[in-house]
Amino acid sequence: MASAAFAMIVLVMKVTLMGSLSLRNRSQERMDALNLRMRVMDIMEKDLRQCLLKGTPFAQEFLGDSQGQGLTRNDQLTFYTASGVIQTNLPWGHLQKISYYLQQPLSDLQQEEEEGWALYREVTRNLAPAGGVEILMTPKPLARGVHSLAFQYYDGEYWQETWDSSTEEAELPLAVRIRLTFLPENPQERSRALSDDGYYPMLQTTVPLMSEAQVAENNSENQENSENAEETAPSGGR
Repeated sequence: MASAAFAMIVLVMKVTLMGSLSLRNRSQERMDALNLRMRVMDIMEKDLRQCLLKGTPFAQEFLGDSQGQGLTRNDQLTFYTASGVIQTNLPWGHLQKISYYLQQPLSDLQQEEEEGWALYREVTRNLAPAGGVEILMTPKPLARGVHSLAFQYYDGEYWQETWDSSTEEAELPLAVRIRLTFLPENPQERSRALSDDGYYPMLQTTVPLMSEAQVAENNSENQENSENAEETAPSGGR
């Protein structure tokens, strides 16, 4: 009887310990996934904060295209930025062309499609090559299991769903809002979400841009201040 009781106690301790370890592993996996997604948002924010004006020699466009609606958006954004990293073995500077888009990924065996989309960051370096050919780096997915990617552009009054610097009066929007929606990690929650009854994890941020309108306004204010200072300054010499 004592041996049976001891065996029952050990069994209960083992089940409790295994449950605790399983809960810890699931929590760690969720934290790792969240940290990876936050890292993706940091990269996108850094690129947009250093976005170049269209009037500069190497910035030719700021183009945002929208496809889909609601939680099934598949937007694309192309712009020029100074967020490039200088490397000693490569003759490229900070300037680079960035494109963000979603694409259906393949598994590691390249035999079957995965669930959800992959977020790609396409980088073009060497924007002013001697031979006249830009160098497109091989695009790599920043994140997998993405359900939706949406960009919105603030023009000073309203949030626009698309943006084309060649047709807009302001070459750059005042701010860009990013909304990135993922598929749940849990298979049961994922199947429930795909049936439109579940919850999709989402990250959202708003990035202000240094627009041309703000620069022009600052220049006009400085000119007015200098003119006022000249008018109020006392005349005469020493």
